[in-house]
Amino acid sequence: MSPVQLHEFNTHTRRKSDRYPVERNGIFIVTSGQFHYRDRTGNDITLNAGDFLLYSSGDISKIKMTNDNNNFKAQSVVIDVALFQKFLSYSNAPAHAPCNSDTFIFTANDTSVVKLLELLKEQLANSDNSDTLEFLTLALLSEMVNKQPCLIPFIQKISVLTTSQQLIRYVEEHISADLTIDMVAPKLGMSASTLKRKLQSDQLSFAHLVKVKRINYAATQLRLTRKTITEIAYDTGFKTAAHFSTSFKSVKGITPKEFRDSLQG
Repeated sequence: MSPVQLHEFNTHTRRKSDRYPVERNGIFIVTSGQFHYRDRTGNDITLNAGDFLLYSSGDISKIKMTNDNNNFKAQSVVIDVALFQKFLSYSNAPAHAPCNSDTFIFTANDTSVVKLLELLKEQLANSDNSDTLEFLTLALLSEMVNKQPCLIPFIQKISVLTTSQQLIRYVEEHISADLTIDMVAPKLGMSASTLKRKLQSDQLSFAHLVKVKRINYAATQLRLTRKTITEIAYDTGFKTAAHFSTSFKSVKGITPKEFRDSLQG
């Protein structure tokens, strides 16, 4: 998977209804219309066309998109946490005292940042060379920090994954594997009992989290591919189609067949 990905949004884009989403970090760009949200400190923020910011999805709530002609458009450059960690390891910037704001907006007037952002987007559209994407992303982050030094503590914050986030990421990357808490815990550098305790502190269950992640992935496969239900069952780590169907219904309220039929209706 590429360490940097470009996603497009408009007023008709469906928001992902995933009970256990990994927080996404990156750069959000409004190309048309206005984007309103509330940040982590409770401030109401508005981005106008041409504005962009470095963001963490976990810090954004109360989202509203507005426009004059039903043509709201935006882009999100999603950056893997490993790149933020690499940037910090390369950066000579010392840790800064906490700033008064957790929101760092850039505009079209920040020409040096805009030029690097456009180069990165062009590379994302035309090539999947991960080395080039990595170098451009690091250069872009460096220039953003040069313009707004308070970004350093923000990047430090989003570079640390909680145990639950680490688990969710591992499950997403190994969705078809035989996932048990005894097998996964050592991959995260801890014992099964420690992982279980940390999940309980977040009111999460290992088995239920894995099931929901698999079912959401399966729903996407049912929507976007012509694979048979049995093929999708195996692809998502289920041993039998019957077990898959039962689990799917427990999460979605309908069977995989009914789900696919509803899409065609």
